[in-house]
Amino acid sequence: MCLMKRNFILLLVSLTLTNCIKDIEDVYTVKSIDVATIESLISSKDLNDYPSVKDTTGFPLMAWRGIPDEYISIERFQEVKASGINLMFYPYKSIENMQIVLDYAEQMNIKVLISCPGLITQTEMIVNLFKDHPANAGYFLQDEPSASHIPTLKKLAETIESIDNTRFTYINLLPNFFSSKDYAAETYQEYIRQFVTEIPLKILSFDIYPIVSNFIRPNWYSNLETIKDEAEKADIPFWAFALTSAHWDYPVPTIEHLRMQVYSNLAYGAKGIQYFTFWIPVEKEEFTSAPIDRSGNKTNEYYLLQQMNKEIHRYAYIFQTSKVNKVSHYGDIPEGTTQFSNAPYFMRSIDIRGGNALLSEMENDDNSFFMIQNTNLNKEIGITIQPDEQTQIILKNGSIIPASLIKEEFKLTPGDMVMFMR
Repeated sequence: MCLMKRNFILLLVSLTLTNCIKDIEDVYTVKSIDVATIESLISSKDLNDYPSVKDTTGFPLMAWRGIPDEYISIERFQEVKASGINLMFYPYKSIENMQIVLDYAEQMNIKVLISCPGLITQTEMIVNLFKDHPANAGYFLQDEPSASHIPTLKKLAETIESIDNTRFTYINLLPNFFSSKDYAAETYQEYIRQFVTEIPLKILSFDIYPIVSNFIRPNWYSNLETIKDEAEKADIPFWAFALTSAHWDYPVPTIEHLRMQVYSNLAYGAKGIQYFTFWIPVEKEEFTSAPIDRSGNKTNEYYLLQQMNKEIHRYAYIFQTSKVNKVSHYGDIPEGTTQFSNAPYFMRSIDIRGGNALLSEMENDDNSFFMIQNTNLNKEIGITIQPDEQTQIILKNGSIIPASLIKEEFKLTPGDMVMFMR
């Protein structure tokens, strides 16, 4: 999952040259807006008087590099469960450990990707061994392959599907800042398209970590645009990543960083969120932070991850069942994206003050949804709305309140969002 260091250094040079076009602050201090949050504005209300959004626990929240071999125990699985994770991946060293992991995971209602010796070289044996296990989520094939690997991966995926077609084969693809040589394809779009058309993928997974030092990658949202489009054309869901481990110039994540990544991914239609990493890679000195440290202790990032997952869980039914119809941006418009032009019919007017925003329009069989996210790393933004009488707001605790209760400007902190429902 770690990208090649050469490309990372080239990226930093690129960011230095292009930071003048980004909404980037020279300091880490958040610039405040002198208004209250929605939660503060309705703090005196008895929320028991209002309904809640439907509850679901099925939204995939995956820990990359979960519990290592030497720490496998039911207590560690309880720790994973308590963080809100329901899916886990780790490259286990033996078939025996893979079996123990699956058994513990079943007890905690956690799914696991199969990754152990023999899956690639003795595929039929491994798949037959684990295909009936209730905790088996699917089969991990490769991380960040080039298109030159497609013939081998296609054959491997087809072999697995012929034995177990009730699950999925997992391949995670590169981000969009590599070269055509790295992709073994002329363009990034062609690279993605080859994988989704030539291999029987049931999920399109890709990684990009948008926050570097105090920068937002200039190509992040264009990457999401490409993935969204290609997943829709292939009629498969896509999963995206959020970075939970500091290394190189990737900073120690804050709740604002997690929200920035997670809510933008969800705004574009991601049907699964993956965290890199859960346990710090003990063999890699460049990693300095993760939810679980080198001694096996929970860190502050663990509790931030737990908080983030609780927020996702409250909105999971919406993100799980809805189709994204339109994504647009306000303020500084990222390359390859669409400028916000008009609000949905149930919003008479919207005024955004202080910085950039992402706006996503979604719908399921029952409702239309409109999400506004603050996409500034270090700025709060103020929002003033005039909704119609039927518009509602879904709070982070799941309560559904009339939007008419908010009669004044409110603020969104960096990375945070508000969800309207009609």
